[in-house]
Amino acid sequence: MNAVRTSILVEPYGGYLVDLTVPDSALEETKARAGQLPSIGLSERSVCDLELLATGAFSPLDRFMGEADYRRVLEEMRLESGHIFPIPITLPYDGKDPIHLDQEIVLRDQKNEILAIMRVEEIYACDRSAADAHVLSNLDVHHLLESQRQH
Repeated sequence: MNAVRTSILVEPYGGYLVDLTVPDSALEETKARAGQLPSIGLSERSVCDLELLATGAFSPLDRFMGEADYRRVLEEMRLESGHIFPIPITLPYDGKDPIHLDQEIVLRDQKNEILAIMRVEEIYACDRSAADAHVLSNLDVHHLLESQRQH
C-alpha cells in the first residue's frame, strides 16, 4: 500500500505557526508609530525570548505569558490552553519607566534599537526563585546566579 504524503512539514505545536513579524509593507509606518510611544529596554535574554515569540519558535505562545499561563506552567508545565510548555516566558520589568495597562510600549534592545510594539495586558509579580527552581529543577547557587545575570 502506498501512502500519499501531502506535506513534508511537521505541523506546528498548537496547530498553527505564530508569526508576529511586521510585514515589509507596514514597516515604515510601524517605525514611525513606535517613535511616538514610551519604551522599555530589554535584557539580552528577553531579546532572545522576543525573537523566539515573533518567529513562532514558542508556538502556540503569541505573547509573553500572562499570569494564568505563568502560574500553570510553574505548577503543571502546561499553558492555560492545556498545551505542554516547560518554561515560563515572561517579560521582566524593573519599574523604572512608568507603564500602564492597555498601553502600547516599544521594546528596545541594549543598543536602543526598536524591536517591537507591545500592548500591556497584564502586570504581575513573578517569583524568580520558584521559576528558577522549576526550570533548573534545583536551587544550586551557580545556576541561580547565572539565571539572574541573564535577566
